[in-house]
Amino acid sequence: MATGERGTPELAQDLSSLGGKILRINPDGSIPADNPDPQSPVWSYGHRNVQGLAWDPAGRMWATEYGARTWDELNLIQPGGNYGWPTVEGRAGRDGLIDPVLQWSTDEASPSGLAYHAGSLWVAALRGQRLIRIPVAADGALGASSPLLPNQFGRLRTVVGAPDGSLWFTTSNRDGRGDARAGDDRILQFRP
Repeated sequence: MATGERGTPELAQDLSSLGGKILRINPDGSIPADNPDPQSPVWSYGHRNVQGLAWDPAGRMWATEYGARTWDELNLIQPGGNYGWPTVEGRAGRDGLIDPVLQWSTDEASPSGLAYHAGSLWVAALRGQRLIRIPVAADGALGASSPLLPNQFGRLRTVVGAPDGSLWFTTSNRDGRGDARAGDDRILQFRP
């Protein structure tokens, strides 16, 4: 599960706090013995506001994250990794901090939902009002991202792979931040 830092950025670097973290627990709420600290549910830290989590077939965990003012991120999550917030936002190349594998300006993305489907990561973007496709190679290398359906449906919140091979995604235009359209909010289908 992912937690935000509740508007108190320093919590993201405080390992005694659960704010600004990705947590890993067992279904019964206990802490897995192979967590980075077997006494803590903290899997990774230094996060501002993780919105989406997805796993590819190799078991790699990916996460989308809202930036504050400059950069939104796609991160490849490593157990015990420090993703830098609030020390840095986006790529910084600093020792001890893990840079995002992709970053977007906050106008382009505000990445929310994330899914792995048909060889790609799919990102639903709120402020960016688009679906973003990012091909993933077997070794985890990323291909060029492609913005799809820009500004056609407004803010996009969630994306999931459907049993029939299509993608389902939701709009989020009635939350007070979007421009509601006739029929909003909706669940839509996209066939890659």
